[in-house]
Amino acid sequence: MEPQIKNGSEVLVSSIPYFFLKPKVGDVVAFWNFDKILIKRIKKVKKSHYLLEGDNTVDSLNIGWKTKNDIIGCVIYKL
Repeated sequence: MEPQIKNGSEVLVSSIPYFFLKPKVGDVVAFWNFDKILIKRIKKVKKSHYLLEGDNTVDSLNIGWKTKNDIIGCVIYKL
């Protein structure tokens, strides 16, 4: 997510917004990717699947489509 969120930065993540609203394009979310928690931006929404990509597309991992169950929450504050 560089340059917005640098590697090693601490962020505050909340799952509360997604109890009331669906994740939408542009949201920065934390999610499980195998055994790691990653932070990416939602680029597209297709039914109940979300295409997640980093802002730095040159060296960003190709995450692909995830479901709402994979998403931990929305990044609400960068410390």
